[in-house]
Amino acid sequence: MNLNLLARELGASVVDCSDEFFGAADALLLAAPPQRPGTYGLRGADVDGWESRRHNPADHDWVVVRAAYPGRVDEIELETTGFRFNAPQRIGVDVADRPDGPWQEILAGAAVEPNCVNTYPVADAGRSAAFVRLRMFPDGGVARLRAYGVVDVPRSLPPAGIRLSDVRLGCRVQASEGSFGSPWAVISHAMPTSTHDGWETPRRSSADQHFVELSWPDPVQLRALEVVATPFRGNCAARIAIETLTGANWRETGIFDITSGATSTIEFTSPVNTRRVRVRALPDGGFSRLWFYGDRLSLTQTRDQEQQ
Repeated sequence: MNLNLLARELGASVVDCSDEFFGAADALLLAAPPQRPGTYGLRGADVDGWESRRHNPADHDWVVVRAAYPGRVDEIELETTGFRFNAPQRIGVDVADRPDGPWQEILAGAAVEPNCVNTYPVADAGRSAAFVRLRMFPDGGVARLRAYGVVDVPRSLPPAGIRLSDVRLGCRVQASEGSFGSPWAVISHAMPTSTHDGWETPRRSSADQHFVELSWPDPVQLRALEVVATPFRGNCAARIAIETLTGANWRETGIFDITSGATSTIEFTSPVNTRRVRVRALPDGGFSRLWFYGDRLSLTQTRDQEQQ
């Protein structure tokens, strides 16, 4: 079986949707089988899935999902378990390299059966893509969305070097404050499961005071950084500032934009040798992982490079 490119545990995330009045679109990507809560809230029955309101002024509702990795979609699986009387009548599926298109339709006008798993082979998968858009006509609810396919390896390779954010290399973590989550979570090898599985500053905090600091017992050479913010859709930092300790002084390496609900890769223009690095959340907010890539350096190599 091919890989589910929309698996949340691999890094897929919802980018945007037309409406989620009754059920959050993020539930579409959950790995657990959908449940029937049997409880009621202020907006009616609680649902385990994405559900829009009735009487959509447009002819359909939509949701855009960033795939865990760019790839070719060969099969769509739409689960409507729990949605017996409120599933959509038809769906369409499109793929693109950007969240705003241009879109390539890979599934059109497919009929939907309620309260079951609907499977749709994609006859002409086309090129690999990074985003999947589900359109449901005219409205309704869906429990899970899965897109099985093949990863585009050249577009999905990790940065060069080893992952330095690793306790096995002696990496240690501390933070200026810990109101939400744990700073140690930023070097976990697993993909994050929720916003609590990461680090986040208080709202409207002073960015000059709050940072996460990674340190190593031996010198390292930093080449790239992956900032994972998959669960952070509404509370992600807008930018990060990276500072490294050189001698007794902290020097700013740069300020970089990061994308909410996604993984942002930052390639340094030139390798940075250090034992300590700080990452500040600007102007506030959080992220899940700080995966630095590069090489370990011996003390002899570091001294030689500093004397050149």
